Amino acid sequence: MAHSLDIESKIKEILSSVEVSKVEVEGPSICVYVKNPANLSNEEVAELAKTLKKRIVVRSDSAARLSKKDAEKVILSLAPDLVEHVYFEDVGDVYIYLSKAVPERDFKKLAREIFSSTGWRAIIEMGVPSMMKLPSKDIVDVRTIYHSAYDKRAAMMRELGARIHHEPVVKEGPITVSFLGASMEVGRSAILVDTTESKVLLDCGLKPSQYEEEFPLLEQVDLDSLDAVVLSHAHMDHVGCLPYLYKYGYRGPVYMTDPTKYLTYILLTDYVELKEREGQIPPYTKSDIETLMYHIITLDYEEVTDIAPDIKLTLYDAGHEIGSALVHLHIGNGRYNILYTGDFKFGRTNLLNKAVNKFKRVEMLIMESTYGGRDDVQPPRVEAENTLVKAITETIENRGKVLIPAFSTGRAQEILYILNREINRGNLKRVPIYVDGMIVETLNAYLMYPHFLNREVAEEIYGGVNPFTSSGSIEVVERAKRIEDRINQIARITQDERPGVIIAPHGMLNGGPILDYFVHLAPDPANKLIFVSYQAENTLGRRILNGEKDFIVRSISMGETKVSMRMGVVSIPGFSGHSDRRELMKYVETVEPRPRKVVLIHGEPSKIVSLATSIELRYKITTVIPRVGERIRAL
Repeated sequence: MAHSLDIESKIKEILSSVEVSKVEVEGPSICVYVKNPANLSNEEVAELAKTLKKRIVVRSDSAARLSKKDAEKVILSLAPDLVEHVYFEDVGDVYIYLSKAVPERDFKKLAREIFSSTGWRAIIEMGVPSMMKLPSKDIVDVRTIYHSAYDKRAAMMRELGARIHHEPVVKEGPITVSFLGASMEVGRSAILVDTTESKVLLDCGLKPSQYEEEFPLLEQVDLDSLDAVVLSHAHMDHVGCLPYLYKYGYRGPVYMTDPTKYLTYILLTDYVELKEREGQIPPYTKSDIETLMYHIITLDYEEVTDIAPDIKLTLYDAGHEIGSALVHLHIGNGRYNILYTGDFKFGRTNLLNKAVNKFKRVEMLIMESTYGGRDDVQPPRVEAENTLVKAITETIENRGKVLIPAFSTGRAQEILYILNREINRGNLKRVPIYVDGMIVETLNAYLMYPHFLNREVAEEIYGGVNPFTSSGSIEVVERAKRIEDRINQIARITQDERPGVIIAPHGMLNGGPILDYFVHLAPDPANKLIFVSYQAENTLGRRILNGEKDFIVRSISMGETKVSMRMGVVSIPGFSGHSDRRELMKYVETVEPRPRKVVLIHGEPSKIVSLATSIELRYKITTVIPRVGERIRAL
């Protein structure tokens, strides 16, 4: 066990400047309690983590902490007018929620000052300034669920710690990878990595469809023996089935980044509410989502963490949406290393940095292939932006309305950022831009975590500017709870004689608020539908791109309606958060070290076959195309 006398002696030897009172395991961390925290240096903690190759948490002994009342006074004095709420946990942690986002170096400095001054380990989370005037109920809900489940969380972390921190029984057994979805298809991403000692599930999503979602092959997962789930990012085709695991008894952790935690809650609760409003029975309940939320363990990028006796996890920036991650698994003390890209963008966008491509070890690369076809070459971002502005300007001049279906996390925020910027620059006429649905709630994550964005956007937010709404043209459409109110809301926007722009989810027109607007705007040739994202097979968006004109559409406000489409249609692929064909090939070429094997998933069959052929011919790397349900031997 990691808290053996040998480990304790090493800890005491390295932390010679402080008195260590006890050492415990808590989930993936080794928790060290000290009696004089003010004497502890960051260098000592870093050396300890490097020596033990473990995630280290340092807390002060209870006798060395100020009372909660006195500690709160000190915290408020250290950050006047910045602290919004303080929540103490008996284990020695204090959660501090700020009223706005501050640079990473500043909140880390504040955490150190709080620890040395009060003895309480500070966990600091950003907030959204009240002047932004965005709904924040979901943010509050996540925090409330987390803290109200303290006893359950503590019990889980104790059990998890005992499971993780022991020597593997079998060190040389086989390593297999099972593909439970997203193989030769787009959607229901789920990959099971299986060693003799451990089982880890990567993503657990739904397959989008206009008719009925498809689940991954979860019957192949023994929930009782599942050690961990790792979530690459919060899009429904990667996260949509996650609460389903908890509904049927899984009680282990799920690892993700901080922004992904909030986006996950927003997406899943909206999905359940949407199903209920449409008179359908969702596959899980809000209670299952709440259970999921207090089993989440968040990680920073490039933070190495033990998640099983023989597996270390590291998340890297994937550039797909805020908080999206490449998943790196280090198995068996260097025996084998798997890199799973999830969805990724190997190119810089307006908001994000491009995906990381440098690692210590990679034997197997599991890569998405959404735009892997030979003709899937996206135009430069600036060209796509100019096309968007031109299409909107033409529609405005014709007194029409522009309807933009957008994924509520990722694409929607970038489009909103571009439109807001172009209005401020005078390149786009100032017209109402209605932003509906989850786009509004998920925007909070972008304003709370600027250090997950590129430097230019982050600096704007730190400076008190909302780069998504500063033009004054943005009108937030909060979702009406009653159908009658929703009908009036849609009528007010669609029947307004002024031209305007409407951005709403879902990005593939296969459900959500976008359909409310679509049934009203589609018959008018003065209006325009602009696609800025991928349209999967069997979705309404794909049918429109294929040239269909007549549909039966079911929306929340109108029910089942016949639609004869006469509005214009424009597709602009250059905004994709996915890597295009050139970027996928470039990633395989430049990823370091070069993998021995590439496995292609998350793409239509013809695109995957084309990409696989090119990779093998050009780079001479063994390339595998698994089918759904297939299990391959890694080692």
